[in-house]
Amino acid sequence: MIRKKLVLSALISLLLGIVTIVPVFSSRVEAQAREELSFEMWTLDWDTISVDAGDVIEQMLRDIGIRMKAMPTSEEVLYDNLDLEHTYEVYEMSRGFWAYPVDIHDRFHSEEIRDYGLNYAGYSNPEFDALIDEAFKEMDFEKRTKLLWDAQRLLAEDPPYIPLFTSDDVHALRKEWTGYHRLSGGIFNWYNRLTTIDLRHVDQEYGADFIMAYPSYIDHYNPIAADDGRSMLVMSMVFDALVSYDEDMNIIPWLATDWTISPDYLTITFNIVHNAKWHDGVPLTAEDVKFTVDFYKEQDIPYDVALMTRIESVETDGDYTVIFHMTEPYAWALNGFEDVPIVPKHIWEGKAWDWAVHPDMMPIGSGPFKWDSYLDGEWIKLVANPDFWMEGKPHLGSFTIRVIAESSARFLAIKKNEVHTERYELDIGFIEAAKMDPNLVPLEDTWCVGMWDYIIDFNQRTDPALQDPAVKKAIAHAVDKQRLVDIARLGYGTVTDTFIPPAFFGPAYEDPNAVKYEYNVFLANKILDTAGYLDIDADGIREMPAPAPDRDGDGIPDDKDACPDIPGLPEYGGCPGEVKKLEDLVKRVDSLAASVGELAALKTDLATLKTDLEALRSQLTSSINIAYGLAIVAIIIAVVAVYFARRRE
Repeated sequence: MIRKKLVLSALISLLLGIVTIVPVFSSRVEAQAREELSFEMWTLDWDTISVDAGDVIEQMLRDIGIRMKAMPTSEEVLYDNLDLEHTYEVYEMSRGFWAYPVDIHDRFHSEEIRDYGLNYAGYSNPEFDALIDEAFKEMDFEKRTKLLWDAQRLLAEDPPYIPLFTSDDVHALRKEWTGYHRLSGGIFNWYNRLTTIDLRHVDQEYGADFIMAYPSYIDHYNPIAADDGRSMLVMSMVFDALVSYDEDMNIIPWLATDWTISPDYLTITFNIVHNAKWHDGVPLTAEDVKFTVDFYKEQDIPYDVALMTRIESVETDGDYTVIFHMTEPYAWALNGFEDVPIVPKHIWEGKAWDWAVHPDMMPIGSGPFKWDSYLDGEWIKLVANPDFWMEGKPHLGSFTIRVIAESSARFLAIKKNEVHTERYELDIGFIEAAKMDPNLVPLEDTWCVGMWDYIIDFNQRTDPALQDPAVKKAIAHAVDKQRLVDIARLGYGTVTDTFIPPAFFGPAYEDPNAVKYEYNVFLANKILDTAGYLDIDADGIREMPAPAPDRDGDGIPDDKDACPDIPGLPEYGGCPGEVKKLEDLVKRVDSLAASVGELAALKTDLATLKTDLEALRSQLTSSINIAYGLAIVAIIIAVVAVYFARRRE
């Protein structure tokens, strides 16, 4: 009798175990059939800010069931993929702002979806394109700003990338140096030409030798091909532009003494200085300016496209007046001319735009410094141009670039007065030491809102989840941006919430109704739950939603398919044989009109029910592991019971 009871107990325990474990096993099989929210996020391996921020973001997103594996990646691999292959999933790094908000076009307009285009994410939205096109033609600042606000709100509803923060520019600079200017983007920057001409030693008004440490050598000796911050700073000292910026980021005269714009904004006339010379002694004239712009246009140079495509023709009026005829008004025309280095016609004529300018030829410009000497990969020396057209400038006698790869070695060289500063902002590992060093300028005196804006960018060509606004919004809510600033920059950064951040571009761009995603992990999880991204197998990573039913297999979900049992998309949205002509369709629409209200109410009820069911399902899946464990315990009990039953035999 006891034996029978034991066997019966064992069978009951075994049955309970099977009943419990089958649903668990089924859910795991279902999870295996559905992809997880798991992505590779590339970070730039030599940029410690990118790497550190990426590691923190990976940890943060675990709280919402997304695996975002931070992968430090070489510059070569990363940029080759962004420029040509377009197969990455996610990257986190800085892009770098221009001095005016043209980035919103370059990063998101469909015109930039091309090889070497700047719309890396592949974002395409005709409504956005139309807003930007209109904004760039709008010459009234307030009207233009409102259009840019509308464009940013549109982006925020389906964000191609999430703005994170700017790495603010604080420099370790020997206190013996003065005359630097603080502009958005930093005291040393290619569009901060004022620092270049005014920098000087406190005890030597003219002729002092300044040395700057670079983390790596420049990529280009060609000023037009230069597209990295290291090359562009050097080229901005050797070559001039028509205009420049003051400390408030207003356009000021440079090579041009003044300009006029016609009432219809289609003609811009520049008068240039009369005493400018190329470094080889040849006079610089309006013909050189005309040649430069014609050179850009004729060779389809992939830079400054927004300006060049709007210039219809160029003419000169004597040696010192150049006239640009525009195809349409362009709000950023003057800013665009600041980006264009004027090159000498007598040297560049007949060349390809990306020709390999060799340093032995001493790149010939008209700027405040001229090429002196170099050792490829190690150092460059520029010397003051004695024939510079601006009286009394520059103050320095020479400006030397010295490559020191390691950040610790660069900072030590600054402390020992072997170099006087470095190209980029101070690495966080040395901020406290710099604050304590009496031989350095106080960091607060060099602090500028940085131009290097860090973002999380989603490729819109690859994973369907990265094309889903719900996933991107949830990620935006799950990232604590201020914590990123505190960890990656020890507080020397500025959180960014919009695509044209007022902290950099000025308070006039502050949108009172901007869409912002505040840090809120609870809301992030709720967004994903509602969208059907659930952790089915309770492994901490959410799975993709179950595919929508599609009985005819035509790729159109049944709830959106006019005829779910017949493949294809029939004319008028009906099914074959149901609608013969347009009049029939009208009658059909009329007959259905009375039911629209009821259908809408039913749809609302179904949506509410679906949300409740998904929430319940999410709660149930959280206890799967417990059920799994209980099932195993039940099976063990059954086995033990059978064992003892047999022993009693």
